[in-house]
Amino acid sequence: MAVRGGAQAASESGILEGLDSQQREAVLAPRGPVCILAGAGTGKTRTITRRIAHLVEQGHVRGDQVLAVTFTSRAAGELRTRLASLGTLQAGTGAVQARTFHAAAMRNLGYFWPRAYGDSGWQLLDNKFRAVAQAARNIGVGTGTDVLRDLIAEIDWAKSSLVSPAEYAGKAAALERDTPVRREQVAEVYGNYEELKVAGEVKLLDFDDLLGYMATALEEVPDIAREFRERYRCFVVDEFQDITPSQERLLRAWLGGRNDLTVVGDVNQTIYTFAGAEPDFLLRFREQHEGAVQVKLESDYRSTPQVVDFANGVIKGGSKRFQASGLTLRGMRAPGPVPQLAEYPDEDREAAGIASEIAGLVASGVHVSEIAVLYRVNSQSERIESALDEQGIGYLVKGGEGFFERREITQAMSVLVRLAANEEVAAADSNPQEVAARIRAALHPVGLTDAEPSGEKAREKWRSLRALADLAEELAHQPGGPSSPDGRDLQGTVAALRERASAKHAPVTEGVTLATIHAAKGLEWDAVFILGAHEGNIPISHAIKKGEEAVEEERRLLYVGVTRAREHLYVSWARSRNPGGRASRRPSSLLDQVMPDELRTESVPRGSSGKRKDGCRNCGSDVPGDRQGFNFCADCASDADYRLFDRLREWRREAAGEKPVYTVFANDTLAAIAVSRPASVRDLGRIKGVGSHKLEAYGPAILELIAGQ
Repeated sequence: MAVRGGAQAASESGILEGLDSQQREAVLAPRGPVCILAGAGTGKTRTITRRIAHLVEQGHVRGDQVLAVTFTSRAAGELRTRLASLGTLQAGTGAVQARTFHAAAMRNLGYFWPRAYGDSGWQLLDNKFRAVAQAARNIGVGTGTDVLRDLIAEIDWAKSSLVSPAEYAGKAAALERDTPVRREQVAEVYGNYEELKVAGEVKLLDFDDLLGYMATALEEVPDIAREFRERYRCFVVDEFQDITPSQERLLRAWLGGRNDLTVVGDVNQTIYTFAGAEPDFLLRFREQHEGAVQVKLESDYRSTPQVVDFANGVIKGGSKRFQASGLTLRGMRAPGPVPQLAEYPDEDREAAGIASEIAGLVASGVHVSEIAVLYRVNSQSERIESALDEQGIGYLVKGGEGFFERREITQAMSVLVRLAANEEVAAADSNPQEVAARIRAALHPVGLTDAEPSGEKAREKWRSLRALADLAEELAHQPGGPSSPDGRDLQGTVAALRERASAKHAPVTEGVTLATIHAAKGLEWDAVFILGAHEGNIPISHAIKKGEEAVEEERRLLYVGVTRAREHLYVSWARSRNPGGRASRRPSSLLDQVMPDELRTESVPRGSSGKRKDGCRNCGSDVPGDRQGFNFCADCASDADYRLFDRLREWRREAAGEKPVYTVFANDTLAAIAVSRPASVRDLGRIKGVGSHKLEAYGPAILELIAGQ
């Protein structure tokens, strides 16, 4: 017995090895309902796999009696790999089932179907496009690709939310769902689709049906429930903030009144409520599960303290309901560069500035595959694609094609090529304004309507077409050579568009990742650039129209984007869409908590009541009016310090070139340098706002300037 006890102690020691105090608390939490609130980069996968190993090691459950579920096949695969690797610490963990909700339901349903539903067969409908198209035709609704994609999205949301066809119109109206056709018509299409699936000899089940049919079998057939619950006794659910009502119903059926459940989630990363995710299941876990233990994981091992502080600042201004169950991360890595916020006059300059920064990072040793550019919607990718091409930097678009490869853009380009080939039309349009108007008119039949359409997929297509029309207008106003010094004609503009489309690099196997923030969830890079952080894009305009809850989801989306960065973080926006355009945009209100005062002041629209804080940063007293931008009073800094500050600002203007000056150093940083007068690279690096990248890029010049003074 002593030998066995020693082996058990050694196994337990191995399971706990390398865990911090919060992770250890989560692993050792008693059997029963446990809620682990795990922030970004806090080692949640390591923690839950070690918890499973601990439960097996303690004899609470066998490995093959544990079902761990998550939301993507990639995440389930990672869980299986981690659990298999723990076999050296605790035998049996390799037998744990780690699957997505849908994969687990399909496996169980295949086994239990005859006993629950008789001899009638079933078949998985893994693509509902054709069935929904038939239902739409039956109802007399348009069957354009974009309308059908939006109808499918609405049916998916309804089924995930346990909303029946009869309930759909009322629920959608209450939630102000953005629908491609009238809500009553969506309900009719939904109902007809459900009827079509069961009309044949073999039932067709879509992915949501897998959950519903399996839950019903467990709820209504006692011997199925008994056999299943003897087989599976312990459940672990990852990403619990994303669980939908239909998934929660299946989870309750699996449990059958038992409480051996561990859930892991982060309310700050709830970004899928539009698809049916219900964060209340996580927010109210302790209310719904008597005696539940809650543990918070807040030590972030992914990002530098500077990135973590920025992320905390973004989420700080959010909903009080979420903050109560939210997390405040602590950066555990060595300090790194301060996150950069930058404002550009237009989107072309923004893209060029980002590409230039990326080139600098690559030159400094950051691998190109460890850099990502994130944006809110796919239509934003064209300008950064072009800017990276100009720098000779390869890129990969995650979760979609490059801008000019998208179906709606290839279709639109075909229309424009045919338009330019019409000699009469081409000859009539030589003025840039006329060329731009002609192109917008030509794109109207393919989806560029005057107003943004309803329906997410239709809106995404419309944004891409608008981006193409804006690009065409910009190219039309550029000189087209000696014969067209004042702008291009129609043929020249279309030719320039075609050249832009064809001037892409050959396919690359590695490069800068371009992705929407949604597509980036669960990933991380050394350097992350978030572009287009202006009001109306983040938060997006239709979220602003919907109200506070929708805007709060946009805040959490920005938080997810920020927490993808390990070391370097850049957030930028443009004052106008096109060069020379009206500079009416303002930075996202979601950045209010992290916006430097000088940048906030420069970004305040005319007529705003925004004011700059101008007291001495050392003692808080008034700063003389002749020391503009230098936040030290006469008692805390000498005239010589101010003269050095002024000289540093002159140097900054030269160093910035075409970039905004505050992308080099903020005024506060220059003032701190002027007052402290560092004599070495080490001393300079200790000043707030001087990160490793800027130290390497600008340190020698600053030290030389100080020595000269």
